[in-house]
Amino acid sequence: MKSGPVVSLLAAIAACAAGLCGCATAQLGGGEKVKVVLDTDMISDFDDMGALAMLHALADAGECEILATISCTKDNGSVAAVEICNAYYGRPDIPVGCTKAPGAVSGKPWGHDKFLKLQKKYPGTFRYADSDDAPDAVDVYRRVLAAQPDGSVVVCSLGFLTNMRTLLESKPDAHSPLSGRDLVKAKVKKWVAMACFYPYGREYNSAGDAESSRIALRDWPTPIVITDFQYGRHLYAGRAVAESGMEDNPVADVFRWGLEPREKITPTSWDQLAGHPSWDESAVLIAVRGEDSICAVERGYYEMTDDKGNDTWRYRLDSPHCRVLPKLSREEVGAIMDELMLRPPLSAAQ
Repeated sequence: MKSGPVVSLLAAIAACAAGLCGCATAQLGGGEKVKVVLDTDMISDFDDMGALAMLHALADAGECEILATISCTKDNGSVAAVEICNAYYGRPDIPVGCTKAPGAVSGKPWGHDKFLKLQKKYPGTFRYADSDDAPDAVDVYRRVLAAQPDGSVVVCSLGFLTNMRTLLESKPDAHSPLSGRDLVKAKVKKWVAMACFYPYGREYNSAGDAESSRIALRDWPTPIVITDFQYGRHLYAGRAVAESGMEDNPVADVFRWGLEPREKITPTSWDQLAGHPSWDESAVLIAVRGEDSICAVERGYYEMTDDKGNDTWRYRLDSPHCRVLPKLSREEVGAIMDELMLRPPLSAAQ
């Protein structure tokens, strides 16, 4: 049961989001659920957890179906963190997987401790304390994609592009007689990726496994929507969930543990009073509700320019790919994201 202050906070955020964008908190009616595969690093930064929480809230509202939640990092607690969140929202059986690629980003860097702390607080809600014990990400992708109608799946990646490359390079198997690239071409509607730096530069996700980024961005056979570093950098959310007082909520836990305290905020700090930069949350919102819901777009494509992770944007009007640009204000989008992160699991009301 939520306490009175939490109920009040939820109501205030919901009212703000509804007032700023009339359809922000309403279930999208009339259309089919968007089928989503979420690919996340869950290794140091914590906007991944906010994005996963939003995806579950959108699934509770009937806006999407979560087909799989897959880690692009290994030798850490990333898969368990995903499983804990899935279980909190009443979906413990969502397929999970972990990259097995030799060059994948691995380990437990600074910042990963908050995800390991979840394992101690929520025992019995996960199967894979070590991500390396989880199923092969490529096998999960191929199994899930092969079972879906053609052109129906949205892949949303919030981390390194390792799994995108290994999926494209995968061979026919028991799940499908198609090569990886042909399977993606047949089943994936679009890929929404939080990656790259505009107009050129080096961004964490696309630089982490630069060779995979080069191949994936070059060879992906369906439209790519990029939510780049610039879009999410000053888009803040999460303070509301961090300060909500909600107990036994892994999303609130991670934001409390990771977010800079109010008294330490400066004009130049990453975090601000409204919360943390929301790169990943915005990618999920776009993956489910579409680019037009909160953004404008510019046609073109990103490509990697060297082996060190640098990229550049190539403007091209007739490209099937695009990068997103602001349309709604930062405050409007932040209110929408906060409201979704604050929604209690639908399973809790049943």
